[in-house]
Amino acid sequence: MIIKFITKIDNLFQEKTQMLIEDKLCDEIISYPKIDNQTTVSICGAADLGKSYLSKKIAESLSKRNLKTNHLTLDSYLMDRKTRNKKGLSGYDIEAYNKKEALNNLIELKNGKSIEFKPYNHKDGEKGFDSMKMNPADILIFDGLHSMHSSFLPYVDITIFIYTKDEYLKKIRRQADLIKRNYTTEFSEKISENEFNLYKTNIESYREKANYLLFLESKWKYKLIKTGYNTVYN
Repeated sequence: MIIKFITKIDNLFQEKTQMLIEDKLCDEIISYPKIDNQTTVSICGAADLGKSYLSKKIAESLSKRNLKTNHLTLDSYLMDRKTRNKKGLSGYDIEAYNKKEALNNLIELKNGKSIEFKPYNHKDGEKGFDSMKMNPADILIFDGLHSMHSSFLPYVDITIFIYTKDEYLKKIRRQADLIKRNYTTEFSEKISENEFNLYKTNIESYREKANYLLFLESKWKYKLIKTGYNTVYN
């Protein structure tokens, strides 16, 4: 009973810490000078560090402040896993995405138009059959491994990069392979080093372009750094 109580307190503490980060990011997003009808926020970083989870939480917080907010993930433009495997591509390769379609949809939303897309299912490794419609909003949260690619940046207003220590990243990735992607332990271990090297080569450099850095200290606990001003919020 004592262990369960301590675990519950720890979870509540982590949730509260997460909310503080969400609130701070919301404040920063709201205070950003509005240039177009829509403010686009890109959240980038390695796989499995909470990009989509955090994006949803920020969108919820913004909505509570009466701001119409959308969340679009670049995974919706990812080719299915079987095709990627045949081509020898990883999600860390920009060639694994329909970049043209993603860019067109990003521009359409920016111009106040609606879009349709099919969400990607990581468990099955393919897109669903049903399309989803997204209408224009005040703010768009756009997350993904390559959401800060040079093709997208002209249409992005605020950039956020999530990172952590290399060994912790590898540990999180192995856990996600088994739970999220339904991989076997053997297959996860087989691709682990190559996936890590692809992250270092293809993704980590985006960090230099970020307005904000989020360092993942432990699950859902981030340290926020506003680049250029060297301001840190715990």
